[in-house]
Amino acid sequence: MPKRNFNTNLTKQERERIGEMVKELRNNSWISQKALAFKVGVSPARISQIEKGTLDYRIDTLIVILNHFDRKISFV
Repeated sequence: MPKRNFNTNLTKQERERIGEMVKELRNNSWISQKALAFKVGVSPARISQIEKGTLDYRIDTLIVILNHFDRKISFV
């Protein structure tokens, strides 16, 4: 059975736009990268990479982050 790829495969621009949104949500909630990382089960470095748009992360990681802020993914 082939290995399944759960990465988002987003473009660099899409990753940067989502990263900016995650950073804005985090800053507006007055939560540190370290605290958010602990709550969603990833490293603070991973949160930093997501916010900078330098990491193609797994879609389930994004879902957990957005759920923390009571947000949903929209494909509109």
